[in-house]
Amino acid sequence: MTTLQPHQFTCPFCGNKFESQMVASTNSFGRLHSDLYKEAEGLQPVCYFVHTCASCGYTGYEGDFQPQSFTPVFKGMLEENITPEIKKVRIGTNGNYYLAALCAEWRGAPFAVLARIYHMGAWCCRIKGEKDNERFYLEKAMFYFERALEQADAPNENKAVYTYLIGDIARRLGDAEKAKSYYGKVEQALKECGGEPGIGDFARRQLTSPSDYF
Repeated sequence: MTTLQPHQFTCPFCGNKFESQMVASTNSFGRLHSDLYKEAEGLQPVCYFVHTCASCGYTGYEGDFQPQSFTPVFKGMLEENITPEIKKVRIGTNGNYYLAALCAEWRGAPFAVLARIYHMGAWCCRIKGEKDNERFYLEKAMFYFERALEQADAPNENKAVYTYLIGDIARRLGDAEKAKSYYGKVEQALKECGGEPGIGDFARRQLTSPSDYF
């Protein structure tokens, strides 16, 4: 079973102290989604991996809350685009992947990192049954996975996985032709760049008998 525990964070941006839930333990006994989300048995942990300061809106993973300095550009973007908005509403401290992605982008994160953040946001929305929000996150994830491959932003060992994920996300978004095209590129990516051979098996399976779960 997944268990949570409260943790007190100190926002490195504004100094506000706040409490957020952290994953203390989890498991991987549930279903494997075709876009590589492995469910836990019981409570799903993915919605508890990012944390938001309710005072300024700064958002990130646990490690992003270490003491640090911020560029004037980041400071301006956060204070102009996020802080005024969260002052208007009561915001939860867990699961705000959109804010996490914006903060990561303004800090100069590579495309592959942004793709991963948006993809995790899609998983979180899927678990909650928020289909429209899941679609938004999947579209963003696919965009950044594609940019990562185009700009050589992805480590070689990850290129086959990213190629597969673009295909599977395209399938989930209803673009069957794009899905088939990218599934078909996975074997070549493995040959050229290496990576986990099992991703080739997934691609072949999705080409012949597509499914949302393995």
